Order: sequence, then C-alpha cells, then structure tokens
Amino acid sequence: MNFVHSIKFRFTLWYLLVLAITLVFLCAGVYVVLFNTLYKSLDDSLEKSVMDLIRDPGTYDAVSRGDVRQTPRDLLLMSYYSGDELVKLTGQGRFALDDESIKKVIRDKRVFFTIYSEDGEDLRCFGTWMPPETAGAVPRVMPRDRENAPVVLIMGRPTGPIDESLSKLLYVFLLAIPVCLVVAGGSGIFLARQILKPVETITQAAREIEESDLSRRIDVKTKDELGRLAETLNQMIDRLEKAFKRQKEFTSDASHELRAPLAIIQAESTLALQKDRDAISYRQSLETVSQEVDHMAKIIEQLLELARSDAGKEQLTFEEINLAELLHDLASDINVLCQDKGLSLEINAGKKVSVQGDKVNLRRLFLNVMDNAIRYTPHGGTISISLSQQGQIALVTITDTGVGISLEHIPHIFDRFYRVDKARSCTEGGSGLGLAICKQIVEAHGGGISVESRAGKGSAFSIRLPLNKELRLQPS
Repeated sequence: MNFVHSIKFRFTLWYLLVLAITLVFLCAGVYVVLFNTLYKSLDDSLEKSVMDLIRDPGTYDAVSRGDVRQTPRDLLLMSYYSGDELVKLTGQGRFALDDESIKKVIRDKRVFFTIYSEDGEDLRCFGTWMPPETAGAVPRVMPRDRENAPVVLIMGRPTGPIDESLSKLLYVFLLAIPVCLVVAGGSGIFLARQILKPVETITQAAREIEESDLSRRIDVKTKDELGRLAETLNQMIDRLEKAFKRQKEFTSDASHELRAPLAIIQAESTLALQKDRDAISYRQSLETVSQEVDHMAKIIEQLLELARSDAGKEQLTFEEINLAELLHDLASDINVLCQDKGLSLEINAGKKVSVQGDKVNLRRLFLNVMDNAIRYTPHGGTISISLSQQGQIALVTITDTGVGISLEHIPHIFDRFYRVDKARSCTEGGSGLGLAICKQIVEAHGGGISVESRAGKGSAFSIRLPLNKELRLQPS
C-alpha cells in the first residue's frame, strides 16, 4: 500500500496539524503574555520613579539646576504650561517631544505614551503634573507671575531591551516549532505503526482465510478497540463457517433427496422403453414416475419456500386470528386421516385466544406438526391438541403417543433434511424439511417452537406465539 494513502500517514498528518495549531496558539499566548508583562513592568517602574521624584521637596529645584542625573536608559523632562506659552525646564536630547504630548499630560494628569528618536528607537514615557506648591518649593527659574502654573514631569525609558528580548523569544519559537513538528512527525509515524500493528495482523490473517478453510482465526490478544474488532471478526468468521457448512450440507442433502426420485424415474423410463409391454405395465410405470415427480415437486417447493424465507422476500400478512377457531377447523380436516389410521383425536381449545399472524403460514405450521404426529403414531394411538394463554403468549401443544424421538436426535430435528429414521421417512414420503419450515414460520411470527420426547413414549411439540405483533420471543 502507498504510504501516502495509509491510515498511518493520515493519522500523522492530522496529529501534526493539531500539534502545529496548538504550538502556534501556545507560543502566541506566551508572547502576548510576556509582551504585556514586560511593558506593564516598565510602566509601573516609570510611574513609581516619577511619583518618587514628585514626593521629593527638592525635585523641582534640582531639575531646574540640572542636578538630577539622567542615566543612559532614563530621560527626564520637565515643563510647565500657562496660557498660550509653554516653558521647558530641561532639554529633550535626541528625542522630539512635541507640545501636544505635554498638553495631553496637563489635560489628563496621568498619561503613558511612546515617542521615537531620530534613529527610530522607541521610548516609553509616563507623564504627570502637579502644582509647584504641592512639593513645598517653587523652581527658582520660574517667573514670579507663573509660580502657580502646573509643572509637567515626564520620564521615559527606551524599549530596546524589551524589544530585543521579545525578538529573541520569537526567534526561539520560530526555530523550535519546526523542530518540534519534525520530531513529532517521526514519533507519530512510529506510534502509528505500533498502534496499527494489530491491524496488519488482522489483515494478513484475513487474507489467508479462504472459503475452503474457515477454521483459522485472528490472533489478537489486546483488550482495546482492535482486540474487540478482532473478536468481532472471529465471531463473524464463526457464523460464516457455520453458514458455509450448512450450505454444503443443504446442497448435499438436496442433491441426495432429488437423486433418488430421478434414479427411479430414469429406471422406470428405461425399462418401459426396452421392450413392448401391455397397457397395465405401462400404466404402473407411469404411476411410479408420476409419484416420484410429485415427490420432487414437493421437495422443490419446500426448498423455494425456505430460500424465500432466508432471503427475507416472503411477505407475511398479519391479521387478528382466533387460534381456537383455526385449530378446530384443522382438527376437522385431519380427523379423516386419523380415522383411516385408527387414531383418536382430542382437542382442548375452547377458550378464545387471538394472535396477530399470517393465517396461511400458521395453518401450514400446525398442519405440518399434526401431519408428523399422525405419520409416526401407530394404530390405536392418540393425538391431542390443546390451546392455552400464558401472560402475553399463546401456547399450542400437539401431543402424540407415537414412536417418539431419542434424546440425541432432539437438538437436530429442526435442521433441514434431518430425519431420525431415514428409511422410515422415505417410506412415509417425508423430505426432512417440514419441521425446518415450521421453525422459520414460528420465528417469522416472533415465537418459538420446542419438543419434549422419549423413544417409544411419544412426543409433545410446544408452539409459543405472542399475542401482540410487537412482542418478540427468542426462538428455542
């Protein structure tokens, strides 16, 4: 597989994208916080220095005499403004402080602002003013008529050190982010390979599993999402293996069931064509062929019915059905068969119990079970049909005193083409599909079917159907 189209590449790409966005926002946040912190610290330092000078009684005289020493990083300016005349008591050096800034300080009393030197260096300034008498002295250089004029005191410090520190930090960020992304990309690819390594195991195992050999399983021992995925796939393979096994058995059984009547038809046809016979012999041959054709048609019809049910294409028409009335009608139909075989028929379905179901399919369901009971019950036996209600479940029980079923056969009697006594079934004309069809009909109605039987003691088939269409039972 091309690495560009792999999950590892997409995982690493998204990982790097998220990491890059996180780093950019983190670095931007650190830069903004540090920028504000440094400038706030500078502003606080300027304000404190200016306020300390203002509180000193000799500040004005010292400034006017030039006794206040200015460090290379500080600039101290003092001016006063009265009327339309602005008098500057100190020089400005290489910084150009315009009159508007001084007027703004006089107007707003406390102002932070930035000015620029001729070489473009920033100077952060703080300015305030106070009346001369507040400090307890009047600058000697101020004329007597201006003694009460407000004095403006401005201190400034270059922002070069701060800008240099921020530039170095920005350089570190610009260098660190790509390095982090490269390291993270390599680590992401490695981690993606380690994380997705079980996927490679699953893929390899899935490639080696073929239809002809579904016994292999995916060996992933982790308990994370990939482990659950492997477990789910193993369960799916189990179902596929069982489905293929049932399909092979179904195909084999269907071929076997159809092979016998075809062989009989071919044999009868060959014998009939070998030499001339009388009309009675021809009639017997044709009757044999007709019987086998009917048997094949019945098998094919049942196979098609099962196939439609498996494909979910069988349309059921649900309506309210009175089970007591339906069972009484069926009992009257099969009573003739019971009398021909010398069997007694008992029915206990007097109470009205209604269910939501498809009448045609329910009729086929009960007839198939009753037909089995008649077929495998010897002369003089009894067949009983009962109907009861257990909560929201309608229970129909069909009991016979026939040959019964051995315990080892009970788990398989609802499987397709499964017959307890194959020789007897062939004699009786059974195909081994009747009970499988019954099970599908019951499950389509959300019910369940089970059997209790012992060899030589008869059988009791219990059919449970929900009274409401919405109610669903787990099939037995």
